[in-house]
Amino acid sequence: MNFQELRAFLWESERGRVFDSLIAVECGLEMYEASWDAMCDIHHDLETNDIIVNFLVDIGEYIGVEDSDFEKVLAHVE
Repeated sequence: MNFQELRAFLWESERGRVFDSLIAVECGLEMYEASWDAMCDIHHDLETNDIIVNFLVDIGEYIGVEDSDFEKVLAHVE
């Protein structure tokens, strides 16, 4: 899965859209894409869904996102 496919996949859900936007703002698109590419290179032996989960957990920890942050944002999304 390339970077654009990852972003399209995340945009299929409200929570995914929020997380994608947060990553893009916090990291910038270049770092976001480079991080995704590196994760794919490192974990090429895993299933795509496992790579996505590992990536989202790692990047979430990196930018300091907690579940409560999502709930606060989603409460304001129509």
